[in-house]
Amino acid sequence: MDMQKPWQELEDQVTHCKETIKGLEGDIRQIRDKALLPELQKKLKDAEAALPEIESKRDQHTQYYELEMERKSAHLTHDGIAEAQKLAGVGSFYVDENMDIPHLLEQSLRAHAVYTRDKDYIVMDVPDRMSGRTEPTIVIVDTNTGRPMIGRQWSDGLHQAVECKEGVPIKPETQTVASVTVQNFFKMYKSLSGMTGTADTEAQEFHDIYSLDVVSIPTNKPIARADHDDLMFLRQKDKWEAIVDEIKEFHDAGRPILVGTTSVEKSEMISQMLTRKHHIEHSVLNAKQHEREANVVEDAGQIGAVMIATNMAGRGTDIKLGRFTREQFVEHLLRRGLASKGLTPDMSDEQLRENVYRKIAPSVLKSEGISKRDAESMSFDELELALLRHWAGEYTWLSPKGIEAASREELVQELDKNGRCLMHRLRWFDNIEDMGGLHVIGTERHESRRIDNQLRGRSGRQGDNGSSRFFVSLEDDLMKMFAGETTMKLLSRLGMKEGDAIEHPWLSKNVERAQKKVEERNFQQRKSILDYDEVMEHQRQRFYGLRQRVLEGQQVKDLIFEYIEDVVDDAIAEYLDSDFAAICAAEYAREKLDCSILPERLKGKDADQMEMTIRKLAKEDIAANITVTLGEYIPVDGSEFLMEFDSAGLHNWAKNRFGVELDTGDLREAGPGVRRQVQEQLEAAAFEKIDNTELDEIPLFADPNYGAERLSKWVKTKFTFDVSPEDIVHANRDDQLEVRDLIIDKARDLYTSREAEFPVEFIMQTTIANAQRDPNAAFEGLARWARNRAGIEVTVDEIKTTPPPKMRARLIEAMREQVKRDNLSEQVNAALATGSDDELDEYLKSQFDEGITERMRYLDEDDREDAIRARVETLARPELVQFEQMVLIETLDQSWKDHLYAMDQLRDSIGFRAIAQTDPKIEYKREGQRMFKSMMKELRQRVTDIIFKARIAPPRPQQPMQRPPQQRPAAPQQQRPQQRPQGAPTGNIMGSSIMGPGMSFGPARAAT
Repeated sequence: MDMQKPWQELEDQVTHCKETIKGLEGDIRQIRDKALLPELQKKLKDAEAALPEIESKRDQHTQYYELEMERKSAHLTHDGIAEAQKLAGVGSFYVDENMDIPHLLEQSLRAHAVYTRDKDYIVMDVPDRMSGRTEPTIVIVDTNTGRPMIGRQWSDGLHQAVECKEGVPIKPETQTVASVTVQNFFKMYKSLSGMTGTADTEAQEFHDIYSLDVVSIPTNKPIARADHDDLMFLRQKDKWEAIVDEIKEFHDAGRPILVGTTSVEKSEMISQMLTRKHHIEHSVLNAKQHEREANVVEDAGQIGAVMIATNMAGRGTDIKLGRFTREQFVEHLLRRGLASKGLTPDMSDEQLRENVYRKIAPSVLKSEGISKRDAESMSFDELELALLRHWAGEYTWLSPKGIEAASREELVQELDKNGRCLMHRLRWFDNIEDMGGLHVIGTERHESRRIDNQLRGRSGRQGDNGSSRFFVSLEDDLMKMFAGETTMKLLSRLGMKEGDAIEHPWLSKNVERAQKKVEERNFQQRKSILDYDEVMEHQRQRFYGLRQRVLEGQQVKDLIFEYIEDVVDDAIAEYLDSDFAAICAAEYAREKLDCSILPERLKGKDADQMEMTIRKLAKEDIAANITVTLGEYIPVDGSEFLMEFDSAGLHNWAKNRFGVELDTGDLREAGPGVRRQVQEQLEAAAFEKIDNTELDEIPLFADPNYGAERLSKWVKTKFTFDVSPEDIVHANRDDQLEVRDLIIDKARDLYTSREAEFPVEFIMQTTIANAQRDPNAAFEGLARWARNRAGIEVTVDEIKTTPPPKMRARLIEAMREQVKRDNLSEQVNAALATGSDDELDEYLKSQFDEGITERMRYLDEDDREDAIRARVETLARPELVQFEQMVLIETLDQSWKDHLYAMDQLRDSIGFRAIAQTDPKIEYKREGQRMFKSMMKELRQRVTDIIFKARIAPPRPQQPMQRPPQQRPAAPQQQRPQQRPQGAPTGNIMGSSIMGPGMSFGPARAAT
């Protein structure tokens, strides 16, 4: 940014000069005093002569980046990229591991040049969630409400770039664990309805997105608020001065005022202007003081109160209009210096006006030449008429002649119509509502009419009096984007100059048209987001439907075997594919020689031919890479871009990449042929390295049974059982055999064996652990488990005298008999045969000591059967069901988080597909579907990796708390009744954790 500063300063001068020329051309067209024409023409000629000179000076400097403020984006130019590469000293940004650098650079540019403190974000102390200590933090400000969004972060490293800019602790990037658009969230409800005071402007969107009609209901009481036309200025500085003056006028009259701003920065700026120019007490409510919102809003309706607020403007909280006495009104007038000390509460309305008018006349009528003595000597009627004429000239659109000819009543009516002057109606008021109510000032139009209506709606509640006015300048963001140029030309033709203000219904309608354009654009953006989210919505439904099935325990074992069959099919398709060996050879070449080779060029070759081809293609690839990268350091003859010869960068790159020492002095003296010379030197070093690299694994890829051997190793690693390569080759060649059946049959046999062994291992470990604390209770629990689950009678004495390995073998044998008899199917059928919930509950308690859940009593008939099956299976084989649930849920959640992150990255980059003349939305849906399939494939791989290797470790028994030593004998305690010894639980096994190679899952969670 510092390097672009000279160019940016001159660019600002060019812009200012062009604006000056436009303004002078308009002044010349609409000039009223012809005597000023020569002076204006001379200024125009000087400005037109200065413009080429300023542009010439600007072009002598380099533009390193471009900004698009309306899109919140920044882009490096070609010169900017070249300079950044030179400073970084890493060669080209667009090869190998440097590909992420341009993205990070642009995020840093956005943080420094586009995002502004106290507008887009604030720095505030926020307690850390883990430690509780407060530390300075970047807090994003909601552009619609002005409220701080604590905990929210920008994505793609932008938030970290802003933290680095402000020098606050840098937090790691947050991970999205679940996402849904607002539209799709509301579409999940069967019926929708709502009520708001500002939905009419969004009726089209409600209809298009939610198929809802918007009905306008008449208000309880007629609206008495006076909504005045917008007051428009050419320049922002004139607008802010007029706003401050209007605040003073209404504050002097005692009316409470609400000033709505669009950012923290602007609210603080107007606060400083108000204090500096008029010394008016006021309160500021923005993202920095959001905790004080209730207290500030509570006092906002009192006499003379001024509240400056960002767009939240106390929404959702009515500003209650206060009451006051005559004494308080007198105190307010005296404090503002508007009345003499002789003013008393018992005076009449006319005496009040006379006292105030004679006090303010010398300062108000100073331009008319009326002094303090003149004001005191004039009759009250003459003084009042002079003040009315002055106010009419300042606040109305009457001509000087019209003002002179108008009577007192006509002047009062014109001032009433305009609404900017209040002192002409001064009298004793009963309360704020009688005075005119709350006055709302909008410092600029928001992009949405709805937000403006919400601000206006703070005034005139329930039929109360009130008023509102918006101040607009052609330099406001909204006007610059959609109405600036056209409106500027029109106002120039009307003769409007800097400092002038204009008020007309046409201008307000023009602003509303600009707002409609923004609303339409924003609606299209939201609709586009909804279109993009369509693919995610389908994926969410599939994913969460699968997750809910696992949580409810519905046919989890069948799901496991679906995954096993799928991964086996995928492995067979991969390893037994005719191109598999060539693909592996190409990947091997990439790892050893850092080159990219197409597998098709290696297919069908023997070992010698394959090695020769790999070395040849590797040399071609590295030569092309050298050619591309040299272009970043050495200029190409005839190139349209000018760049310096970066000899230092070239030296570092050649040394780090190829181990070649280049003499920078010789390079500079070598002349035009230096590029070819360097290229040959680097290619020679690279080729030598390729020739000397050992490729001893090439013969493996030439073996015709290479795929079968790899498949055999995969089965052993994945499922822990053996399938020989010979069997795989035989089954692959025999039409009567299937390699798939060969593997899956063994997997089923292994899982059946696990059905018998897994529960026994768990109960044995639980018993050994519990026996350390209470042996008798532990052994009784094991005996009860053997009776209920294994179907055999084992006494406590037998358990005590039998070695654990023998007891384990006996229980496993009994469990194998149970599995062979398929008791689970019998129990499920018996449960389904029950007629009512009470009968089902009684049956389950008789079999498993646990009944149905409360939720099962309210299920539909269609869901009841699946719930019964899941409940019986959970109670009949709790250890394996919970193990399967834990493995699936942990794997599902992690895979889904990774998928959401990948989809976010895809969404941010998919727009570039338009360069290739393809529709980004269609490409996003196609690519998103492919990524979801890839995620599900990876999910199946993870689950099957774990399911045959991991086990559940029982919860460690809690140690009894040690009683602290007592100084004196303890009082005898009442003996508690002995609790029934508990064995292994038959339901969910809370507190357990998964153990196994590479497993780090936490405590088990109950199925819900």
